[in-house]
Amino acid sequence: MTPARWRLINDLFHAVLARDAGDRAAFLEQSAAGDPDLVREVQTLLASHGRAERFLDEPAWGVAADLILDAPPASRAGTNVGPYFIVEEIGRGGMGVVYAADDRRLGRAVALKALAPEFTRDPVRRARLTREARAAAALSHPAIATIFALEEIDGELYIASELVRGRTLREEVRDGPLPAERLVSTLIDICGALVAAHDCGIVHRDLKPENVMRRVDGQIKVLDFGLAQSDSGRNLSALSRLTEAGAAMGTPGYMAPEQLSGAEVDARADIFAFGVLAWELATAEHPFGTDAASLLARMTELMDGGSGRLSRSLPMPALDQIARRCMRGAPVERYPTSAALLADLRALDITGTPVPRVSDRTLWWWQLHQLVAATLIGIMPAAVWAIRPWLRYPYGSALFFVTLTLAIVSVTLRLNLSFTSRVLTHTLVDHRARAYPAIVICETCLATALLGIAAVLFGQHDAVAALLLGVAVVTLASLTLIEPATTRAAGLTRA
Repeated sequence: MTPARWRLINDLFHAVLARDAGDRAAFLEQSAAGDPDLVREVQTLLASHGRAERFLDEPAWGVAADLILDAPPASRAGTNVGPYFIVEEIGRGGMGVVYAADDRRLGRAVALKALAPEFTRDPVRRARLTREARAAAALSHPAIATIFALEEIDGELYIASELVRGRTLREEVRDGPLPAERLVSTLIDICGALVAAHDCGIVHRDLKPENVMRRVDGQIKVLDFGLAQSDSGRNLSALSRLTEAGAAMGTPGYMAPEQLSGAEVDARADIFAFGVLAWELATAEHPFGTDAASLLARMTELMDGGSGRLSRSLPMPALDQIARRCMRGAPVERYPTSAALLADLRALDITGTPVPRVSDRTLWWWQLHQLVAATLIGIMPAAVWAIRPWLRYPYGSALFFVTLTLAIVSVTLRLNLSFTSRVLTHTLVDHRARAYPAIVICETCLATALLGIAAVLFGQHDAVAALLLGVAVVTLASLTLIEPATTRAAGLTRA
Protein backbone atom coordinates (compact mmCIF):
# COMPACT_ATOMS: atom_id res chain seq x y z
CA MET A 1 0.00 0.00 0.00
CA THR A 2 1.48 3.30 -1.09
CA PRO A 3 1.44 6.54 0.94
CA ALA A 4 -0.96 7.99 -1.65
CA ARG A 5 -3.35 5.08 -1.05
CA TRP A 6 -3.09 5.63 2.71
CA ARG A 7 -3.96 9.30 2.28
CA LEU A 8 -6.96 8.41 0.13
CA ILE A 9 -8.23 5.91 2.70
CA ASN A 10 -7.54 8.34 5.53
CA ASP A 11 -9.39 11.23 3.89
CA LEU A 12 -12.38 9.15 2.89
CA PHE A 13 -12.54 7.42 6.28
CA HIS A 14 -12.72 10.75 8.12
CA ALA A 15 -15.21 12.14 5.62
CA VAL A 16 -17.50 9.14 6.14
CA LEU A 17 -17.00 9.29 9.91
CA ALA A 18 -18.22 12.91 9.91
CA ARG A 19 -21.57 11.83 8.39
CA ASP A 20 -24.61 10.65 10.31
CA ALA A 21 -24.60 6.89 10.81
CA GLY A 22 -27.56 6.43 8.50
CA ASP A 23 -25.91 8.31 5.63
CA ARG A 24 -22.48 6.71 5.78
CA ALA A 25 -23.07 3.68 3.56
CA ALA A 26 -24.57 5.68 0.70
CA PHE A 27 -21.92 8.38 0.95
CA LEU A 28 -19.14 5.78 0.92
CA GLU A 29 -20.55 3.96 -2.12
CA GLN A 30 -20.90 7.24 -3.98
CA SER A 31 -17.45 8.59 -3.03
CA ALA A 32 -15.61 5.35 -3.84
CA ALA A 33 -17.58 4.42 -6.93
CA GLY A 34 -15.63 2.01 -9.10
CA ASP A 35 -13.19 1.02 -6.36
CA PRO A 36 -14.65 -1.87 -4.32
CA ASP A 37 -11.32 -2.43 -2.55
CA LEU A 38 -11.44 1.14 -1.24
CA VAL A 39 -15.00 0.61 -0.01
CA ARG A 40 -13.97 -2.57 1.80
CA GLU A 41 -10.91 -0.95 3.38
CA VAL A 42 -12.90 2.00 4.72
CA GLN A 43 -15.67 -0.30 5.95
CA THR A 44 -13.08 -2.33 7.84
CA LEU A 45 -11.73 0.79 9.52
CA LEU A 46 -15.25 1.95 10.40
CA ALA A 47 -15.98 -1.41 12.01
CA SER A 48 -12.67 -1.28 13.88
CA HIS A 49 -13.39 2.26 15.02
CA GLY A 50 -16.58 1.02 16.64
CA ARG A 51 -14.59 -1.43 18.79
CA ALA A 52 -11.69 0.92 19.48
CA GLU A 53 -10.45 -0.79 22.63
CA ARG A 54 -9.63 -3.98 20.70
CA PHE A 55 -8.40 -2.44 17.48
CA LEU A 56 -4.75 -2.03 18.44
CA ASP A 57 -4.59 -5.51 19.98
CA GLU A 58 -5.93 -7.48 17.03
CA PRO A 59 -3.68 -9.11 14.42
CA ALA A 60 -4.26 -8.35 10.77
CA TRP A 61 -6.62 -11.29 10.25
CA GLY A 62 -8.79 -9.97 13.10
CA VAL A 63 -9.06 -6.48 11.64
CA ALA A 64 -9.49 -7.44 7.98
CA ALA A 65 -10.44 -11.08 7.88
CA ASP A 66 -11.71 -10.76 4.34
CA LEU A 67 -8.15 -10.28 3.13
CA ILE A 68 -7.36 -13.87 4.16
CA LEU A 69 -8.79 -16.94 2.50
CA ASP A 70 -10.16 -18.79 5.53
CA ALA A 71 -10.98 -18.12 9.17
CA PRO A 72 -8.48 -19.26 11.82
CA PRO A 73 -8.75 -22.95 12.76
CA ALA A 74 -11.51 -23.99 15.16
CA SER A 75 -10.49 -24.97 18.67
CA ARG A 76 -9.37 -28.60 19.11
CA ALA A 77 -9.15 -28.68 22.91
CA GLY A 78 -9.63 -32.17 24.35
CA THR A 79 -8.52 -34.01 21.21
CA ASN A 80 -5.38 -35.78 20.08
CA VAL A 81 -3.17 -34.36 17.34
CA GLY A 82 -0.55 -36.95 16.47
CA PRO A 83 1.53 -37.51 19.60
CA TYR A 84 0.08 -34.42 21.28
CA PHE A 85 -2.97 -34.25 23.54
CA ILE A 86 -4.58 -30.79 23.39
CA VAL A 87 -5.29 -29.62 26.93
CA GLU A 88 -6.69 -26.15 26.31
CA GLU A 89 -6.64 -23.20 23.93
CA ILE A 90 -4.42 -20.45 25.30
CA GLY A 91 -4.51 -17.86 22.55
CA ARG A 92 -5.02 -16.89 18.92
CA GLY A 93 -2.39 -15.10 16.90
CA GLY A 94 -2.06 -13.71 13.42
CA MET A 95 -1.49 -17.13 11.86
CA GLY A 96 -3.40 -19.64 13.92
CA VAL A 97 -4.45 -20.97 17.32
CA VAL A 98 -2.12 -21.79 20.21
CA TYR A 99 -2.82 -24.69 22.57
CA ALA A 100 -1.31 -26.03 25.75
CA ALA A 101 -0.58 -29.66 24.93
CA ASP A 102 1.11 -32.75 26.34
CA ASP A 103 3.87 -34.30 24.20
CA ARG A 104 3.36 -37.97 24.99
CA ARG A 105 6.59 -39.02 23.34
CA LEU A 106 8.83 -37.03 25.66
CA GLY A 107 6.41 -36.51 28.54
CA ARG A 108 6.54 -32.72 28.57
CA ALA A 109 4.13 -29.83 28.27
CA VAL A 110 4.44 -27.74 25.11
CA ALA A 111 2.76 -24.84 23.37
CA LEU A 112 1.37 -26.17 20.09
CA LYS A 113 0.50 -23.63 17.40
CA ALA A 114 -1.89 -24.89 14.75
CA LEU A 115 -1.18 -22.90 11.61
CA ALA A 116 -4.13 -21.78 9.53
CA PRO A 117 -4.36 -23.88 6.31
CA GLU A 118 -4.20 -20.88 3.97
CA PHE A 119 -0.64 -20.26 5.15
CA THR A 120 0.55 -23.80 4.58
CA ARG A 121 -1.36 -25.40 1.68
CA ASP A 122 1.04 -24.16 -1.01
CA PRO A 123 4.17 -26.38 -1.34
CA VAL A 124 6.49 -23.40 -1.87
CA ARG A 125 5.16 -21.66 1.22
CA ARG A 126 5.39 -24.86 3.27
CA ALA A 127 9.02 -25.28 2.25
CA ARG A 128 9.79 -21.69 3.17
CA LEU A 129 8.00 -21.99 6.51
CA THR A 130 10.02 -25.13 7.24
CA ARG A 131 13.31 -23.32 6.55
CA GLU A 132 12.38 -20.36 8.69
CA ALA A 133 11.05 -22.46 11.57
CA ARG A 134 14.33 -24.38 11.57
CA ALA A 135 16.28 -21.13 11.59
CA ALA A 136 14.19 -19.83 14.50
CA ALA A 137 14.67 -23.15 16.34
CA ALA A 138 18.41 -22.45 16.31
CA LEU A 139 17.89 -19.27 18.35
CA SER A 140 19.24 -19.62 21.86
CA HIS A 141 18.52 -16.81 24.30
CA PRO A 142 16.97 -16.74 27.79
CA ALA A 143 14.29 -14.29 26.59
CA ILE A 144 13.23 -16.30 23.53
CA ALA A 145 10.70 -19.13 23.85
CA THR A 146 12.45 -22.24 22.53
CA ILE A 147 11.04 -23.97 19.43
CA PHE A 148 11.09 -27.77 19.70
CA ALA A 149 9.69 -28.99 16.41
CA LEU A 150 7.79 -28.24 13.21
CA GLU A 151 5.29 -31.08 12.82
CA GLU A 152 3.26 -32.14 9.78
CA ILE A 153 0.23 -34.10 11.01
CA ASP A 154 -2.61 -35.16 8.71
CA GLY A 155 -1.54 -32.63 6.13
CA GLU A 156 -1.49 -29.70 8.58
CA LEU A 157 1.50 -27.91 10.09
CA TYR A 158 2.07 -27.34 13.80
CA ILE A 159 4.89 -25.63 15.70
CA ALA A 160 5.72 -27.11 19.09
CA SER A 161 7.53 -24.73 21.41
CA GLU A 162 8.28 -24.02 25.04
CA LEU A 163 5.11 -23.58 27.09
CA VAL A 164 5.40 -20.34 29.00
CA ARG A 165 3.13 -19.86 31.99
CA GLY A 166 2.69 -16.35 33.28
CA ARG A 167 1.18 -13.05 32.16
CA THR A 168 1.55 -11.28 28.87
CA LEU A 169 2.74 -7.70 28.94
CA ARG A 170 -0.70 -6.75 27.63
CA GLU A 171 -2.18 -8.10 30.85
CA GLU A 172 0.46 -6.30 32.91
CA VAL A 173 -0.03 -2.94 31.23
CA ARG A 174 -3.77 -3.07 31.91
CA ASP A 175 -2.80 -2.61 35.58
CA GLY A 176 -0.96 0.61 34.68
CA PRO A 177 2.56 1.69 33.62
CA LEU A 178 5.47 -0.46 34.71
CA PRO A 179 7.70 1.01 37.48
CA ALA A 180 10.95 2.48 36.16
CA GLU A 181 13.35 -0.29 37.18
CA ARG A 182 10.98 -3.07 36.12
CA LEU A 183 10.33 -1.23 32.85
CA VAL A 184 13.98 -0.81 31.93
CA SER A 185 14.96 -4.37 32.85
CA THR A 186 12.01 -5.67 30.81
CA LEU A 187 12.98 -3.62 27.77
CA ILE A 188 16.61 -4.74 28.04
CA ASP A 189 15.50 -8.39 28.08
CA ILE A 190 13.24 -7.91 25.04
CA CYS A 191 15.91 -6.02 23.13
CA GLY A 192 18.45 -8.72 24.00
CA ALA A 193 16.12 -11.25 22.38
CA LEU A 194 15.90 -9.08 19.25
CA VAL A 195 19.69 -8.80 19.09
CA ALA A 196 20.03 -12.60 19.20
CA ALA A 197 17.41 -13.01 16.47
CA HIS A 198 18.71 -10.24 14.23
CA ASP A 199 22.24 -11.62 14.47
CA CYS A 200 20.82 -14.82 12.95
CA GLY A 201 18.97 -12.94 10.22
CA ILE A 202 15.53 -13.43 11.82
CA VAL A 203 13.04 -10.53 11.91
CA HIS A 204 10.07 -10.99 14.25
CA ARG A 205 7.64 -8.63 12.46
CA ASP A 206 4.88 -8.88 15.09
CA LEU A 207 6.41 -7.61 18.31
CA LYS A 208 3.66 -6.39 20.66
CA PRO A 209 2.62 -6.83 24.32
CA GLU A 210 0.61 -9.98 23.51
CA ASN A 211 3.73 -11.67 22.16
CA VAL A 212 5.85 -11.07 25.25
CA MET A 213 5.23 -12.97 28.47
CA ARG A 214 6.66 -12.68 31.96
CA ARG A 215 6.97 -16.10 33.54
CA VAL A 216 5.93 -16.62 37.13
CA ASP A 217 9.62 -16.43 38.09
CA GLY A 218 9.97 -13.04 36.38
CA GLN A 219 11.82 -14.20 33.26
CA ILE A 220 10.78 -12.43 30.05
CA LYS A 221 9.95 -14.60 27.03
CA VAL A 222 9.37 -13.27 23.51
CA LEU A 223 6.99 -15.56 21.63
CA ASP A 224 6.27 -16.37 17.99
CA PHE A 225 9.80 -16.24 16.61
CA GLY A 226 8.86 -19.46 14.83
CA LEU A 227 6.68 -17.43 12.48
CA ALA A 228 9.14 -14.64 11.89
CA GLN A 229 10.67 -13.67 8.57
CA SER A 230 14.21 -14.56 7.63
CA ASP A 231 16.38 -12.67 5.19
CA SER A 232 15.31 -15.02 2.41
CA GLY A 233 11.92 -13.31 2.22
CA ARG A 234 12.97 -9.72 1.75
CA ASN A 235 12.01 -9.35 -1.90
CA LEU A 236 8.36 -10.37 -1.65
CA SER A 237 5.67 -8.25 -3.22
CA ALA A 238 3.25 -6.29 -1.02
CA LEU A 239 0.47 -8.84 -1.58
CA SER A 240 2.74 -11.77 -0.87
CA ARG A 241 3.79 -10.16 2.41
CA LEU A 242 0.20 -10.38 3.65
CA THR A 243 -0.22 -14.08 2.92
CA GLU A 244 3.26 -15.61 2.60
CA ALA A 245 3.90 -18.42 5.05
CA GLY A 246 6.36 -17.47 7.73
CA ALA A 247 5.73 -13.73 7.39
CA ALA A 248 4.24 -12.40 10.60
CA MET A 249 1.63 -10.13 9.08
CA GLY A 250 1.77 -7.74 11.96
CA THR A 251 -0.77 -5.89 14.06
CA PRO A 252 -2.14 -2.39 13.39
CA GLY A 253 -0.38 0.09 15.60
CA TYR A 254 2.89 -1.87 15.77
CA MET A 255 3.74 -2.25 12.07
CA ALA A 256 6.44 0.04 10.67
CA PRO A 257 5.41 2.28 7.75
CA GLU A 258 7.50 0.29 5.28
CA GLN A 259 5.83 -2.90 6.53
CA LEU A 260 2.40 -1.41 5.87
CA SER A 261 3.34 -0.17 2.42
CA GLY A 262 4.85 -3.48 1.27
CA ALA A 263 8.40 -2.12 0.99
CA GLU A 264 11.49 -4.08 2.00
CA VAL A 265 11.39 -4.97 5.69
CA ASP A 266 14.45 -5.63 7.82
CA ALA A 267 15.39 -5.58 11.50
CA ARG A 268 14.50 -1.88 11.73
CA ALA A 269 10.81 -2.84 11.49
CA ASP A 270 11.25 -4.66 14.81
CA ILE A 271 12.96 -1.56 16.21
CA PHE A 272 9.89 0.51 15.27
CA ALA A 273 7.60 -1.98 17.02
CA PHE A 274 9.94 -1.97 20.02
CA GLY A 275 9.55 1.81 20.32
CA VAL A 276 5.76 1.47 20.33
CA LEU A 277 5.99 -1.32 22.91
CA ALA A 278 8.34 0.69 25.14
CA TRP A 279 6.02 3.70 25.02
CA GLU A 280 3.01 1.58 25.90
CA LEU A 281 4.72 -0.11 28.85
CA ALA A 282 5.90 3.25 30.19
CA THR A 283 2.53 5.02 29.95
CA ALA A 284 -0.14 2.30 29.66
CA GLU A 285 -1.23 4.19 26.53
CA HIS A 286 -0.54 3.56 22.87
CA PRO A 287 1.59 6.39 21.43
CA PHE A 288 -0.64 6.81 18.35
CA GLY A 289 -4.00 6.77 20.14
CA THR A 290 -6.51 4.01 20.79
CA ASP A 291 -8.82 3.98 17.78
CA ALA A 292 -8.70 3.48 14.03
CA ALA A 293 -9.03 7.18 13.25
CA SER A 294 -6.04 8.34 15.30
CA LEU A 295 -3.90 5.37 14.25
CA LEU A 296 -4.60 5.90 10.56
CA ALA A 297 -3.79 9.60 10.84
CA ARG A 298 -0.47 8.92 12.61
CA MET A 299 0.60 6.18 10.23
CA THR A 300 -0.27 8.36 7.24
CA GLU A 301 1.98 11.08 8.68
CA LEU A 302 4.82 8.60 9.08
CA MET A 303 4.41 7.18 5.57
CA ASP A 304 4.46 10.73 4.22
CA GLY A 305 7.80 11.33 5.95
CA GLY A 306 6.44 13.21 8.96
CA SER A 307 7.47 12.67 12.57
CA GLY A 308 4.13 11.24 13.71
CA ARG A 309 2.52 13.08 16.61
CA LEU A 310 2.63 11.16 19.89
CA SER A 311 0.04 11.07 22.63
CA ARG A 312 2.28 12.39 25.41
CA SER A 313 5.85 12.43 26.73
CA LEU A 314 7.37 9.65 28.76
CA PRO A 315 8.13 10.19 32.46
CA MET A 316 11.75 9.17 31.76
CA PRO A 317 13.18 11.75 29.33
CA ALA A 318 16.09 9.53 28.28
CA LEU A 319 13.73 6.67 27.42
CA ASP A 320 11.47 9.19 25.68
CA GLN A 321 14.29 10.03 23.26
CA ILE A 322 15.13 6.37 22.69
CA ALA A 323 11.51 5.47 21.94
CA ARG A 324 11.02 8.44 19.62
CA ARG A 325 14.10 7.48 17.63
CA CYS A 326 12.79 3.92 17.33
CA MET A 327 9.44 5.18 15.98
CA ARG A 328 10.74 7.48 13.27
CA GLY A 329 9.03 6.96 9.94
CA ALA A 330 12.15 6.51 7.81
CA PRO A 331 14.12 3.34 8.67
CA VAL A 332 17.45 5.16 8.19
CA GLU A 333 16.53 7.55 11.02
CA ARG A 334 15.97 4.77 13.55
CA TYR A 335 18.67 2.85 15.37
CA PRO A 336 20.75 1.08 12.73
CA THR A 337 20.80 -2.14 14.75
CA SER A 338 19.13 -3.61 17.80
CA ALA A 339 22.61 -3.88 19.36
CA ALA A 340 22.96 -0.07 19.23
CA LEU A 341 19.50 0.23 20.79
CA LEU A 342 20.46 -2.21 23.54
CA ALA A 343 23.58 -0.19 24.37
CA ASP A 344 21.47 2.94 24.92
CA LEU A 345 18.95 1.04 27.04
CA ARG A 346 21.72 -0.23 29.29
CA ALA A 347 22.94 3.35 29.76
CA LEU A 348 19.56 4.56 31.07
CA ASP A 349 19.49 6.31 34.44
CA ILE A 350 17.08 4.36 36.67
CA THR A 351 18.39 5.56 40.04
CA GLY A 352 15.36 7.75 40.61
CA THR A 353 17.28 11.00 40.12
CA PRO A 354 15.20 13.27 37.87
CA VAL A 355 16.77 13.49 34.44
CA PRO A 356 16.10 16.89 32.85
CA ARG A 357 14.48 17.03 29.45
CA VAL A 358 16.87 18.26 26.77
CA SER A 359 15.18 20.93 24.67
CA ASP A 360 15.81 20.49 20.94
CA ARG A 361 14.56 24.03 20.36
CA THR A 362 17.23 25.70 22.54
CA LEU A 363 20.00 23.08 22.48
CA TRP A 364 21.59 24.67 19.44
CA TRP A 365 22.43 27.78 21.52
CA TRP A 366 24.37 25.60 23.93
CA GLN A 367 26.04 23.75 21.05
CA LEU A 368 27.06 27.07 19.45
CA HIS A 369 28.53 28.25 22.75
CA GLN A 370 30.62 25.07 23.02
CA LEU A 371 32.13 25.63 19.57
CA VAL A 372 32.81 29.35 20.13
CA ALA A 373 34.36 28.69 23.55
CA ALA A 374 36.51 25.86 22.16
CA THR A 375 37.75 28.14 19.37
CA LEU A 376 38.59 30.94 21.81
CA ILE A 377 40.44 28.60 24.16
CA GLY A 378 42.29 27.00 21.23
CA ILE A 379 43.72 30.39 20.23
CA MET A 380 45.19 31.09 23.67
CA PRO A 381 48.36 28.94 23.39
CA ALA A 382 49.15 30.54 20.02
CA ALA A 383 48.88 34.01 21.60
CA VAL A 384 51.16 33.04 24.48
CA TRP A 385 53.67 31.57 22.01
CA ALA A 386 53.70 34.85 20.08
CA ILE A 387 54.47 36.97 23.17
CA ARG A 388 56.86 34.45 24.72
CA PRO A 389 60.02 36.49 23.77
CA TRP A 390 58.67 39.46 25.79
CA LEU A 391 58.62 37.44 28.99
CA ARG A 392 61.70 36.69 31.10
CA TYR A 393 63.34 33.31 30.38
CA PRO A 394 62.32 30.58 31.27
CA TYR A 395 58.88 31.85 32.36
CA GLY A 396 57.68 32.47 28.81
CA SER A 397 58.24 28.87 27.72
CA ALA A 398 56.80 27.48 30.95
CA LEU A 399 53.64 29.58 30.55
CA PHE A 400 53.27 28.42 26.96
CA PHE A 401 53.38 24.72 27.90
CA VAL A 402 50.98 25.26 30.80
CA THR A 403 48.45 27.11 28.63
CA LEU A 404 48.84 24.53 25.86
CA THR A 405 48.09 21.66 28.26
CA LEU A 406 45.10 23.41 29.80
CA ALA A 407 43.72 24.40 26.39
CA ILE A 408 44.04 20.86 25.00
CA VAL A 409 42.07 19.44 27.93
CA SER A 410 39.36 22.11 27.75
CA VAL A 411 38.93 22.00 23.96
CA THR A 412 38.84 18.19 23.93
CA LEU A 413 36.13 18.11 26.60
CA ARG A 414 34.01 20.77 24.90
CA LEU A 415 34.22 19.09 21.50
CA ASN A 416 33.36 15.77 23.10
CA LEU A 417 30.28 17.35 24.73
CA SER A 418 29.29 18.85 21.39
CA PHE A 419 29.58 15.44 19.73
CA THR A 420 27.55 13.80 22.51
CA SER A 421 24.79 16.40 22.12
CA ARG A 422 24.34 15.35 18.50
CA VAL A 423 24.76 11.58 18.70
CA LEU A 424 23.97 10.45 22.27
CA THR A 425 21.71 13.22 23.51
CA HIS A 426 20.12 11.10 26.23
CA THR A 427 23.52 10.72 27.96
CA LEU A 428 24.42 14.41 27.69
CA VAL A 429 23.20 15.50 31.14
CA ASP A 430 25.30 12.95 33.00
CA HIS A 431 28.28 13.37 30.67
CA ARG A 432 28.29 17.14 31.11
CA ALA A 433 28.01 16.78 34.88
CA ARG A 434 31.21 14.74 34.86
CA ALA A 435 33.15 16.85 32.36
CA TYR A 436 32.21 20.40 33.25
CA PRO A 437 34.15 20.69 36.57
CA ALA A 438 37.39 19.92 34.67
CA ILE A 439 36.48 22.56 32.06
CA VAL A 440 35.92 25.14 34.80
CA ILE A 441 39.30 24.41 36.40
CA CYS A 442 41.20 24.52 33.10
CA GLU A 443 39.60 27.72 31.81
CA THR A 444 39.83 29.50 35.17
CA CYS A 445 43.55 28.73 35.24
CA LEU A 446 43.88 29.94 31.63
CA ALA A 447 42.09 33.20 32.41
CA THR A 448 44.28 33.72 35.49
CA ALA A 449 47.43 33.12 33.44
CA LEU A 450 46.32 35.67 30.83
CA LEU A 451 45.57 38.23 33.54
CA GLY A 452 49.06 37.69 34.98
CA ILE A 453 50.72 38.11 31.57
CA ALA A 454 48.64 41.23 30.90
CA ALA A 455 49.83 42.73 34.19
CA VAL A 456 53.48 42.02 33.26
CA LEU A 457 53.13 43.58 29.79
CA PHE A 458 51.20 46.66 30.99
CA GLY A 459 53.27 49.79 30.34
CA GLN A 460 55.41 48.08 27.68
CA HIS A 461 52.92 46.55 25.24
CA ASP A 462 49.63 48.13 26.24
CA ALA A 463 47.66 46.98 23.16
CA VAL A 464 48.62 43.34 23.67
CA ALA A 465 48.01 43.62 27.40
CA ALA A 466 44.52 45.01 26.75
CA LEU A 467 43.77 42.20 24.29
CA LEU A 468 44.84 39.53 26.78
CA LEU A 469 42.82 41.23 29.50
CA GLY A 470 39.75 41.21 27.26
CA VAL A 471 40.14 37.52 26.41
CA ALA A 472 40.51 36.67 30.11
CA VAL A 473 37.38 38.63 31.02
CA VAL A 474 35.37 37.02 28.20
CA THR A 475 36.53 33.57 29.34
CA LEU A 476 35.42 34.22 32.92
CA ALA A 477 32.12 35.72 31.73
CA SER A 478 31.56 32.63 29.62
CA LEU A 479 32.03 30.38 32.64
CA THR A 480 29.94 32.41 35.06
CA LEU A 481 27.18 33.87 32.85
CA ILE A 482 26.88 32.47 29.31
CA GLU A 483 27.52 28.80 30.07
CA PRO A 484 24.95 28.58 32.92
CA ALA A 485 22.33 30.44 30.86
CA THR A 486 22.62 28.26 27.76
CA THR A 487 22.80 25.14 29.91
CA ARG A 488 19.56 25.99 31.74
CA ALA A 489 17.82 26.91 28.47
CA ALA A 490 18.78 23.57 26.93
CA GLY A 491 17.54 21.66 29.99
CA LEU A 492 20.92 20.19 30.90
CA THR A 493 20.84 20.92 34.63
CA ARG A 494 19.43 18.53 37.19
CA ALA A 495 16.63 19.58 39.51
